[in-house]
Amino acid sequence: MTAYGLTPRQSELMTFLATYDRDHGYAPTFDEMRNHLRLKSKSGIDRLLNALEERGYICRIPNKARSISIARPA
Repeated sequence: MTAYGLTPRQSELMTFLATYDRDHGYAPTFDEMRNHLRLKSKSGIDRLLNALEERGYICRIPNKARSISIARPA
């Protein structure tokens, strides 16, 4: 666990989300996140996002594309 209570993978995803949002003005797609983390399935991304949402790091609108917003920086 990192200093903020995130696993290294969660922390890596948070950094990617924040950087992508800063550079593009919107959230990345599941495929972009999956490719960045070199995962084989989208379900792995969903688990990471659920954990970040439960801990209050991100907010999501269900069933809406690119609806991730950073609630608090990691």
